Amino acid sequence: MAKKALLIGINRYRMPGADLRGCVNDVENVHEALQRYFGFAAGDITTLTDLAATTRAIKAAIQRLVRTARGGDVLLLHYSGHGANVPDADGDEADGRDEILCPADLDWKAPLTDDWLRRTFNRLRKGVSLTVVMDCCHSGTNTRAVLPPDAPRIPRYLPNPWDLMAEESGRRLRGRRVTGLRVSPPAARRRSDVVAADIPELLISGCRDTQTSADAYIDGSYNGALSYHLVAAIAETRGVLSYRELHARTCAGLKRGDFDQVPQLEGRKSGFDRRFLTPL
Repeated sequence: MAKKALLIGINRYRMPGADLRGCVNDVENVHEALQRYFGFAAGDITTLTDLAATTRAIKAAIQRLVRTARGGDVLLLHYSGHGANVPDADGDEADGRDEILCPADLDWKAPLTDDWLRRTFNRLRKGVSLTVVMDCCHSGTNTRAVLPPDAPRIPRYLPNPWDLMAEESGRRLRGRRVTGLRVSPPAARRRSDVVAADIPELLISGCRDTQTSADAYIDGSYNGALSYHLVAAIAETRGVLSYRELHARTCAGLKRGDFDQVPQLEGRKSGFDRRFLTPL
């Protein structure tokens, strides 16, 4: 049995005005927790940060993580950075939206979509445990306003330039956001923040579809609010907790910190009460 992790954190973007502040700290904090509480070897933890986290590098690293895994292995993919959405490539702009991750060299015309992630995750070999943590947001409710670099909280969301043009012209796009990563119906997600879905991984996302994930100043340093409270929950229990318990403790920590965002836990129901980062 092998334990392998890929940690991606992007503070610096090639796009002016898009920089964040807590993503590299998230990588460092998760890296330490994996070694201290879950027995991951330093050599089995791959990190991609800032300008090194290009589209090509992220795709290659995710593919390698999935391709080299064998039954009994435990994998973790953790992403801290911007999220966004684009018109669905399978239809016209009014028909739907694809959620995307935002690499340091984000190209709006060739984005890293959730559809690509779904196809990649579906190639997992039988018996591999994959946990995915997405400390970003895809909410379209964010405005164009650019917050100052020292703002206490910055949403981890980049507005799509096509949406901005549509907004300014008065001809708003009518597309709804869809996702190939989270396959549960929106109605189920409205009823619960722990949702059963037939996907091979267990997914923890930073917030509900209608919310944004915060990049915030917490206890003297910048962090992703989700990542900070997730690591805090792990430390409080020394890593001995189930996915359901981790979700509940993380939600409680965010609420105590006066964050509105509510993380989502999604995957096969049989996995919710399994101990975090243990083999299937």
